[in-house]
Amino acid sequence: MTREKEAKKTRRTGRIKTPEAVFLGSLANQQSAKYRFAQIAGVVFAVSLVLQAWAFANVFSDMALQQSFSLSLLVVGLLALLVRALASYSRERICTSASRDIRYGLRRNIVSHLTLLGPARLRIEEDAALSTRVYEQIDALDDFFSRYKPQVFMVTLIPCVILLSVVSISWIAFFVFMMTAPLVIIFMIFVGHKAAQANRRQFNVLAMLSNQFMDLNQGLAELKRLHRTSQARERLSNSAAAYQKTTMGVLVLAFLSTATLELFASLSIAMIALYLGLGLLEVLPWQVGSSPVTLTQAMFLLLLAPEFYLPLRQLGNDYHAKQKAEAAATDLLEILHHEILATPTHVDSATENDNAVARDHITSIRFQDLSWQEAGRYRLAPITAEIAQGERVWLSGESGVGKSSLLHLLLGFEDAYDGQFLVGGLPFSQLNLADWRSQLAWLPQTPEWINGSIRRNLLLGLGGKEGKELPNEDEIHTALKESQCDGFVYALPDGLDTKLTELGSGLSGGQMQRLSIARALLSKANLWLLDEPCSGLDNDTAQAVLDTLKRASKGKTLLIVSHDTHPILWADKHWSLTKGGLHEQSRKQHGEAIA
Repeated sequence: MTREKEAKKTRRTGRIKTPEAVFLGSLANQQSAKYRFAQIAGVVFAVSLVLQAWAFANVFSDMALQQSFSLSLLVVGLLALLVRALASYSRERICTSASRDIRYGLRRNIVSHLTLLGPARLRIEEDAALSTRVYEQIDALDDFFSRYKPQVFMVTLIPCVILLSVVSISWIAFFVFMMTAPLVIIFMIFVGHKAAQANRRQFNVLAMLSNQFMDLNQGLAELKRLHRTSQARERLSNSAAAYQKTTMGVLVLAFLSTATLELFASLSIAMIALYLGLGLLEVLPWQVGSSPVTLTQAMFLLLLAPEFYLPLRQLGNDYHAKQKAEAAATDLLEILHHEILATPTHVDSATENDNAVARDHITSIRFQDLSWQEAGRYRLAPITAEIAQGERVWLSGESGVGKSSLLHLLLGFEDAYDGQFLVGGLPFSQLNLADWRSQLAWLPQTPEWINGSIRRNLLLGLGGKEGKELPNEDEIHTALKESQCDGFVYALPDGLDTKLTELGSGLSGGQMQRLSIARALLSKANLWLLDEPCSGLDNDTAQAVLDTLKRASKGKTLLIVSHDTHPILWADKHWSLTKGGLHEQSRKQHGEAIA
């Protein structure tokens, strides 16, 4: 059931549901078939529970009164106990499987959504905090789907079945059950809301701790150079202590809830036991000299009393899982509700051939009064310019004038722009985004890597789609040679099979940038976009990387963003971007800027 259907159902029933509850309900509906099987197992469990209590009550009373018992009743009781255990086991396995499928599917959707958001994901949170949401907070939904969701059905089913079994035996026991059960539920909700607030605080502190840890890990070398590691360690320690404090707060509320529910349930069972004991002794104040129930009925009620409160107590224990899940859902919804600003558009048959030409042979890229505003502020002032096929353009300018914003527009991660953006004479909005991106090679300031071999990192994202094959060894060798990586790669003990970490440990910044150039060559992209490829490199290393780019990018259409501190001598054009717009430097000005 979609979220829209859930909302209509909410309006129809008159119940007010939070967006988080609607979201969790829609996820649960994806596994509705499994939950129905779990409910069937729950019905079998409830029936076998009553049958077991009835059989054992007769066996115990016969042993007490007649010093003998019916073997057939004992067998019935044992069989009911076995069926009950099997039904409980099946129910737990089914619900665990449903929870796993829901979480795995949600994680795929979240990761896919973040991928489509591209750089816009950083408007939500830093990558470390987002990874916490993708892994920690999605896993925090497990108890909700595997325990709380099925327990809601059981907390309705079992007490109702027991009340129907009790009402014909003792009205007093029936009323005791009816009066005490709401107390358990009310206190469960009260403590649950407190737990929800504590869980939200815990998730926020965990996100902050993740961001700090990633920043510390990335900047550890610089911190050592500045002798500031002790301050960084103290800051991280304070965040860890704050996370410990919030975690203990959640546990305190969980223990408090459990202890109180156990107290209410124990007092209620004691009331039933006292009533039955006085009744069997025939000393009840309102019924002296006679017993309201037989020994068999008393044993039956005593066996059912703990079972009546057990699902309520279990739901109370699991209720904090609901609040924890809703706290996690708040952050997950923030990701899913964040608009994907550019998606592959539908292209009609009349323009399909033109688009095919555009994506296979980029003749030109033209900006006509192109601008981008956000919250009433220009992120990119209006610009008019053109990049011809095979032309290499150097874009410079101060920080904050919109250089990276222009690259994001070209990558297709932003579509809220004004003016015209033409590729090969066609509006950008008419291009198929997937095909357009297949023609791009993106080299950010800090190349992104995964834990794996150099070979795996070079081939990441290549092949496997539209019949494309992975580059062979000769192509890899050629790309390494053109990017001047062959010297240091083949000098490594394991060569291309040398393991890399996400931070590229073991290789210098210049070597990592050259590997990113090799990856761009292997992609066979027609258009290269580079954002500060020399950022963080010393002058000699930066110049070496630029020399490598000069050789490797021949014949490619290239737009490279770089400050004037790293001038690009070989660029065909030099654009200077300011808050007032784009200014193309003449050859003379270009030479002066270089000088």
